[in-house]
Amino acid sequence: MFDYFLGALPHFLAYFAAAVGLAVAFLFLYVQITPHREIALIRDGNVAAATQLIGTFLGFSVPVAVVIAHSVSIPDMLLWGAVAALVQLAVFFLIARLLFRTISDHIADGSVASGLFVGGISLGVGILQAACMVP
Repeated sequence: MFDYFLGALPHFLAYFAAAVGLAVAFLFLYVQITPHREIALIRDGNVAAATQLIGTFLGFSVPVAVVIAHSVSIPDMLLWGAVAALVQLAVFFLIARLLFRTISDHIADGSVASGLFVGGISLGVGILQAACMVP
């Protein structure tokens, strides 16, 4: 059993490093494209921004976790992870640019309902896309 663990450990470390890199890249890109500054708002205690970012991150992470469990290689996982990231970016675009044009302002102003709505929709879409990414 210990030999199996030692043999599998490099695969775990490689997938985990790739997933963390993908997550960092996603979060960096996401906070760059949103009109409000999530990190600064969270530092100031804005619960709406924290809720929105957590929901979006979970909406990205759930499909990536499913893809890791079913991928055939790290490049395969990275490609499907990129799809998950694009879907989450599209969710924010649809909500903030087409449905509720002022929602970003509401989040910046601390409206927990707005942050919860964006985060919840992002998580829900992430769960749906995770189900669709299983071969």
